[in-house]
Amino acid sequence: MLCSLILAGCGEESLPLPYGSMDNNNYSLGDLKEQTTIPLFARDLCAAASDITENSTTNTGSLKSACVYDVDDKKVLYSYNANEHLDPASLTKLMTVLLTFENCPDLDQKITVGAVSIKEDGASLFGLKEGDRLTIRDLLYITLLPSSNDAALALALYIGGSEEAFADMMNERALALGATNTHFVNSHGLTNPEHYTCSYDLYLMFNALLAYPEFLEIIQTPTRTIEYMSADGSLNTKNAKTTNQYVNGAVSQPSKVTVIGGKTGSTNAAGKCIILYTRSGAGKPYIVVVMGAENPEKLYETVNRLCNDVI
Repeated sequence: MLCSLILAGCGEESLPLPYGSMDNNNYSLGDLKEQTTIPLFARDLCAAASDITENSTTNTGSLKSACVYDVDDKKVLYSYNANEHLDPASLTKLMTVLLTFENCPDLDQKITVGAVSIKEDGASLFGLKEGDRLTIRDLLYITLLPSSNDAALALALYIGGSEEAFADMMNERALALGATNTHFVNSHGLTNPEHYTCSYDLYLMFNALLAYPEFLEIIQTPTRTIEYMSADGSLNTKNAKTTNQYVNGAVSQPSKVTVIGGKTGSTNAAGKCIILYTRSGAGKPYIVVVMGAENPEKLYETVNRLCNDVI
């Protein structure tokens, strides 16, 4: 009988105890049904325990991973290697941007760029130098549109103080989101054997970013003109152009949805990667992830086929 009761509220009787009694001035017995149900962590998230590929003719053999998530209904419409540890390339920058939104409430604040020298062949750079001054908002545009590694590093140094400290923040935030197949060592996504994530974890990061209207505004922008002050006091003007070929009009949209925007990533180790926010004609949102395509043509062809098959 006692197993089905809990202490709740106030009373005046004494409670018998093995070594005496205690006045029940603070507690009384109540039914367990009165307890509050604890909400499940993933109640508002898509989740699938295994691959779901039978509803599309997509050639998975030429990919590392691919997923389609129904944001409103919390359903996984397609899933291939969703939890596989993969090199994310510049999709890493989703976490850098999320931490920026969470730690920098004033996006129009101007900051001074730290030591952002990146010496790696083929690395995407905007040309920022230590001592340059520009707004956090413009750094977000540079990070998300041309995917410039020096802009991502500038944000990391400003927020974390060092790239190592910022990577710790990234990993802590990833765990808080439920991204348990993720480990970051840098803010930009240049290749490192200890730097990895998976399609499902990227969905979790992207889904968290949807709470910020500024994020949606940035990812659907084809080009932004950036004006900033160099360390020597001169004014620089450059264009930040998106690498997303749906947004710049270089490729045709899927027939069933409109691509609002997203983030691309590309290294030799990662292949061609993309994560997208799309909406149906009725306005219903979907998140699409494709990782490890062999070339841009295959990347966008896969996205179109997935959207047209499963949405």
